[in-house]
Amino acid sequence: MQNSPGLSNTMDAVALSVQNTSAATCRILHRGYPAKKMPNSPSRSLRRFAPCALIALILPVWAPAQGNTPHTALLPRVQQLRYTEGALPLCSLVLPSSASDDFLHEELQRILNQHCDAKRNPSKPLLLTRDTDEGQLPGTNDISSSDSRESYRLSVGAAGVKLHARTTAGLFYAVQTLRQLIEGSPNSYTLPFVEIADWPSMPYRGFMMDMSHGAILTVAEVEKQLDLLAEFKANQYYFYVETDLDLDGYPLLHKDSNWSKQDIRTIVDYARQRHIDVIPCVELYGHLHDLFRLERYSDMAALSHGGEANPADPRIQKILEDWLRQYAALFPSPWLHLGFDEPFELERAGSKAAGGIAPDVLWLQHLQRMARIASSLGKRPLFWADIDEGAYIFNKYPGLAAGLPKNAIAAPWFYDARPDYSNLLDLFATNHVPILVATGVSDWDNIAPDFDSTFTNIDGFLAAGRKANALGMMNTVWSDSALALHREALSAVAYGAVAAWQSSPTDRTHFFADYTHLRYAPAAAEKVSAALTSIAQAQTLLRQTLGSETSFRMWDDPFESHRLARITPHAQELHAARLAAEQAQSELLEAKQMVAPQSNNDELDSLILATKMLDYTGMKFLYAIEIAANFNALPEHPSTADISYLLKRETSSRNHSRAGDLMDTAGELEQVYSNEWLKQYKPYRLSTAQARWRAEQEYWRHFQASVWTVTQNFKEKDARPTLEEVLAVR
Repeated sequence: MQNSPGLSNTMDAVALSVQNTSAATCRILHRGYPAKKMPNSPSRSLRRFAPCALIALILPVWAPAQGNTPHTALLPRVQQLRYTEGALPLCSLVLPSSASDDFLHEELQRILNQHCDAKRNPSKPLLLTRDTDEGQLPGTNDISSSDSRESYRLSVGAAGVKLHARTTAGLFYAVQTLRQLIEGSPNSYTLPFVEIADWPSMPYRGFMMDMSHGAILTVAEVEKQLDLLAEFKANQYYFYVETDLDLDGYPLLHKDSNWSKQDIRTIVDYARQRHIDVIPCVELYGHLHDLFRLERYSDMAALSHGGEANPADPRIQKILEDWLRQYAALFPSPWLHLGFDEPFELERAGSKAAGGIAPDVLWLQHLQRMARIASSLGKRPLFWADIDEGAYIFNKYPGLAAGLPKNAIAAPWFYDARPDYSNLLDLFATNHVPILVATGVSDWDNIAPDFDSTFTNIDGFLAAGRKANALGMMNTVWSDSALALHREALSAVAYGAVAAWQSSPTDRTHFFADYTHLRYAPAAAEKVSAALTSIAQAQTLLRQTLGSETSFRMWDDPFESHRLARITPHAQELHAARLAAEQAQSELLEAKQMVAPQSNNDELDSLILATKMLDYTGMKFLYAIEIAANFNALPEHPSTADISYLLKRETSSRNHSRAGDLMDTAGELEQVYSNEWLKQYKPYRLSTAQARWRAEQEYWRHFQASVWTVTQNFKEKDARPTLEEVLAVR
């Protein structure tokens, strides 16, 4: 690995001066490994007694960067790093000329504006150099190495700061690392003396956002996501749409929520400045119900009014080819994701509609055709590869792997947590199919992000991908429940970007602390980190108690006999989930008071809503257990006092009762939820989400009234009312 001239000179100076430095001050810190703990270092006795100059000769100048140090944590971890004694005042830096890299200059200016006042006296140079003006965005055959397109070197010393990279992309990532190196406090911010050589472990580090199933993001919200991804060094943004782009010639598919061509151009330009390639991730086989629900197109589906195209129909082939050409023209990316996941109608209706062609032959022929067209348009095609998920296409038809288009990239996807993921990729590795592993942020079917499952999935599937020589990773966020507000998952989005850049596994134990430290002031960061941990705990407890897909379980009827039987033994877990949610809410409310309004309050507000929804769900099912217990506590012939206390006051009083609490909270949450939705998304589908909250409030209003109906004429010596009688009232 070659050093840049400036970096090499600095390292030589350090090596010479180390001989005259005491053992205490010449410690070489390798991202969490002081010399006394560095892997592959000399024996303990030698380390203890050897003079500093001897240690300098024995230890390598560079070592893998990992672990914790007294310095600021870096996310992602850099590949090679060495701290030395000393620090440079941040506000002493003189910015380079803005003539060649205006956006990079603006980034550096923002950093100084955030940390320095107008009275600063700059005197130390900040030098930026690069080898080429090319390679600002990912290509189709990138590689990762110490000399790759995105590699960079960073040096901070008494003379100033030097950043060198192959391309402006590398310089951009160097600036992100420089931002994270800042230490100290207002009026005394510094940069530690340090030498860094860094490059990504994977050339493609993508994030996919579902723009079709649930809430539709605003352009401003997409830009917020791009800012976060750039901060943590992701380089691809997969823009998932089904029929939500305003393509020419399809006026019946227009909705007010559709993305216009200008929206796309704005997003593409914004991403390009941050060295992120925006890739169309579309559907050209299944997931086309919004097309086929229209009577004009309904008979072009494999099943009338279904969701899957009949590839044997020349009419739909013409439409899909037209779409493909429009996508290719609108998105300048050299990549194009064709979809092809979850063709559930393939066996049921697909082959019959296609005249008896075998399902696997039909699927492969259609993929080959779409891939040929994409290639002719200068795009490298990708496609979803259902394995142990979705329609299980490659489980059912493993022979497909041998016939895949040679230039196409398979994206095996799997989103659950499991101990080992390697078997998911064996088929593709055996057949030399290029792959991009697709992980998932588990918030699309959960009340709050399931961080435990998400991190396990990213770590495990990415590790399997590395062994299978995957080109990279695409971390996905879906909106299937049409309920999730994805700002709550920003830390998990960052986790995916971090994991794909660095070579070593992400430190899950300290991730929330490291992540929040980079986004919030120290006191607030500590509280947000604690809140994220508590949110994860609450979500896990609710999943264990209620079952998977907690965003659906929260709407379940708690008095349904099987469900009530399931939750009754788990009152303690529901109690613990509420405590965790309320603790998280307290931490976040305190943190919000500590940060400036223009800071990351967007994330905090959404997380506060998540804690309230978790708390409500715990309350609902815990109250259901208690309400059922109130009915069961009645003797066979209760007194009017028993009825008044257990059923009227404790269960159904107009206020300060269990039913009253649930009705009040559901109504309040509808308002908070709606407000938060409109901060992030277009109004489309909000009414559908509101209907759930209103139905929830109405359920408890009706339950409250039903208790009154059953108990209003109760007299002494009457048989006790039952919960079943209350539930039967119409």
